Amino acid sequence: MTPTDLSSLFDSSQLMLDSTLGSLQIFISLSATFVMAMFIYWVYRQTYNGVLYSKNFNITLVMVAIAINAIVIGISGNLMLSLGMIGALSIIRFRTAVKDPRDTAFIFWSITVGIANGVEYYQLSIIASLFIATVLWGLSRSINFEPSYMLILKYQDSRQWPEIKAHLENKQQVQNYFIRSDTIKNNAAGKLIEKVIEVRVKADQHEPLLDALRASSGVSTCTLLSSHGEFAE
Repeated sequence: MTPTDLSSLFDSSQLMLDSTLGSLQIFISLSATFVMAMFIYWVYRQTYNGVLYSKNFNITLVMVAIAINAIVIGISGNLMLSLGMIGALSIIRFRTAVKDPRDTAFIFWSITVGIANGVEYYQLSIIASLFIATVLWGLSRSINFEPSYMLILKYQDSRQWPEIKAHLENKQQVQNYFIRSDTIKNNAAGKLIEKVIEVRVKADQHEPLLDALRASSGVSTCTLLSSHGEFAE
């Protein structure tokens, strides 16, 4: 392609951008994106079930949607700018670790809203967002499995294990259990046995199970640790 052809292509794309985009259209697109991003903000806050809720991450979802919307508006009518933007974004590396895979889905949701509104596909953005929110709300409310816990037991004598095992096999409190590690230590007081057991406890039976294990003879420590970092003793 000759320099003349390249210049004419740039001029025609710039004219297309000027003719199709105005201040009112940009304001409408950004406003619609902000409203949809606040909807994502609200859904994330209502469906979050972890231990440490991050308001900064939720605000970032709103900022990502608006920023992507502005980028798409800028490159939608300018071929040269779009090629340059693709090249610039390809060298950016984001090193922030996302701890929960669910948060990654919300980031993609914000990006989708920003892109769809940037090309004025408002109907697609609204319908997709409502559909995603409905599915997410239904799954977070209707499916409620009892999580697994790590039970850390310390006791003095292996002869106490049958009594402890009887409590773990009580189907009124425990669904199932699996021994993850078994350690025997020698100290000044004698032998100390430490077991780490993965256990699935039924609803509202955590404290009764711990009380029953504490009442067992020889048990010195009894800790129940969840996968979210919560624990009880």
